[in-house]
Formats: sequence, structure tokens, C-alpha cells
Amino acid sequence: MIPSEVTNFSGIDSLIHQQRSFALYLLPGNNEPTLVLQEGGDMGQLKSYTELNDKKGFVLAPFCLNESHPIVLIRADIVSVGWKSIAGVTSFQSSACSANKETVFMLDKEDLYYAYNKSFNVFIKPLREGIFEKLVLSRKVNIKKTSEFSPAKAFYNACRRYKRAFVYLCHSPQSGTWLGSTPELLLSGQLGHWNTVALAGTQPLIGNNLPDSWNDKNRKEQALVADYIKSQLASANIDVLEDGPFTVQAGDLAHLKTEFRFETADRRCLGNLVELLHPTPAICGLPRKEALQFIKENEGYDRSYYSGFIGMIDADGRNDIYVNLRCMNIGENDLTLFAGGGLLDSSDVDQEWEETNDKLQTMLAILK
Repeated sequence: MIPSEVTNFSGIDSLIHQQRSFALYLLPGNNEPTLVLQEGGDMGQLKSYTELNDKKGFVLAPFCLNESHPIVLIRADIVSVGWKSIAGVTSFQSSACSANKETVFMLDKEDLYYAYNKSFNVFIKPLREGIFEKLVLSRKVNIKKTSEFSPAKAFYNACRRYKRAFVYLCHSPQSGTWLGSTPELLLSGQLGHWNTVALAGTQPLIGNNLPDSWNDKNRKEQALVADYIKSQLASANIDVLEDGPFTVQAGDLAHLKTEFRFETADRRCLGNLVELLHPTPAICGLPRKEALQFIKENEGYDRSYYSGFIGMIDADGRNDIYVNLRCMNIGENDLTLFAGGGLLDSSDVDQEWEETNDKLQTMLAILK
């Protein structure tokens, strides 16, 4: 439970109103969050993944790196761990924000389905023609933000609800405000010892239990991601230890997961590894370069920092970065929620539509 020292979340929310650069995050399995706060000065904006090799701070990177969406690096001038400590750091702030009221947000599914169906038909055609092995089609949903909405309270709700995920709230003048609860690790490790995962295939829990079986489409989708990771690392002469696939829970959904462990002689090569892996077929497609271009030209919107990566990095210490899934962009008047799914030539539009709705519930559930 949240300690008595934190009676409301206005101190954290006010950091956003004051355009302070900060990140609040909770690692999977932990009970206490960490606050990273930049005291002042220019925020780091990087134009290449390899620039991450010798950096330290909280990173937010886009799906597609460009001038409009650089890699944002928030300096760790102040680091505070635990609700009590965070309350002390932010207690000098003031804000009129209050805790979220019990508000149910509804989606206009009929209009959204029409748009999704149109995009699905564009994506499925080159898949069935054999041009692509896989494409990831995502969509966004805008809902009106109530005057009582508190980003920090939503973060707290996510911490309570999604203990197996990487939960975060971050803000910078460049990126805006993002909140998410992602199950997908991109890269973690330290001192040349690394971990990554292939996470693909999705189905709902069955009576709060993990499913016993997976269909061919989901197994193939997961295998494509796992094979891609092994191939990319092998191209850099990196030997990999593999475990999986096995079924895991993420919120109210189940996924197939394969874990990979490997070592590198260069201990400060995080950026090189990211450049090798991102974007994986779990968020893009195959072949990667052509799929990325197809998505940019045909998805119908700019993903921005959705399906990029996010987390804490330290060239001389621990690194934990995750794919930015199950997330929202918090605007002045609206909340923009994102969800996507992997398409193969065998994909069915109604099944894929329901999968995106299930994924959107991850963020909708913490707005109450």
C-alpha cells in the first residue's frame, strides 16, 4: 500500500505543469518506485543509437528515429527510491491536481472498427502476396481527459495492478508526457552480461488462468521474433543461450516468451546492441527495413514514442530498457492510447481487432 506520507499526488503532477524533465518507474517484481529528476539545463537529445554507449540517465526513444522524434535522455541529477522518499523530494511542489475520480471511459468501437478494417486490408494484401512475412498494424485512440485526471495517480494504479510489468511515468519538454505498463524487455544487463526476450503471440486469460495451447498463427508469430533476435546477434558473432518459448501473463493477457542470455567483450556497447535489435518484428515486421518503410507510409499516423523503447541506462552500471507498449501519451486535453498486433498472411481482421481492444484495456483500467 501507499505510505501515509503520500496523501495525494499533486507534487508529482506539478512537475509536469512546470515542464520539469523527470521519470518515475517501477521494475517488474519491485514494490517501490524510483524517481529520476533533472534539476535544470538542456535535456539530452541524441540522434543515433550508438550515442547511448557511454550515457547514463532515463531514456525515451521513438519507434522511428528522426529529427522530430530524437532519443530523449533525462539526466539523473536527483534519484529517489520509494514512495516515502519521493514524497519528500516533491513535497515542495504545489498543484491543484487531485486524485482520479471513478470515471469509466468508453470507446466508440463502430467508427474505430471501420478505420481499422480499412488499414487491415492495406496491410494484409502484401502479406498474402508473399512480400512480407509479418507486419505489425497499430492504432491509436483519443479520449477526452477529465479535469480530475492525475497522471501520478494513474501511475500508482498501474503499479498496484501490473506487478509483472515495467511501469513508468515520464515527462520532458521534447517528448511530452508518457505513461505505460509494458511487459516486453528490449535489453537488460551490466558489465557485458545481457538479457533480451522474444515476446509475441497474444490471447486472453481463461478464467484468470494461462491458456493450455496456442494456435499455429501465434506460434509462428513468436518464432519469427525469436529467430530474428538470434540471427541479428549471430551477425555480430555473439553466442546466445536460449530458454523457451513458454507462456507468461501480462495484465489480463497471455503471451509466448523466449528468453535469451549472452555476453559481449565490450561492456559499454548498449547502443550498438539496441541498433542491432530495434525495432524487432514484435513491433515492426519482416523483412525489417522494408516493413518499417511500409508502416511509415501506410499506417496512417505517426507512432512517435509508442513502440520505441524506454528505461534506465548506465554505461558503468545496470541497464533496464523496455519496448514502449501498453502506453498512453498525456496531452493537455486528451489521452492518446496505443495498441497493435502482429499480422501474418493467415490473420483474421475480427480476431486482430479484438486483440487490440484487449490491449487497450491495460491503460483504460488504470483511469478509474
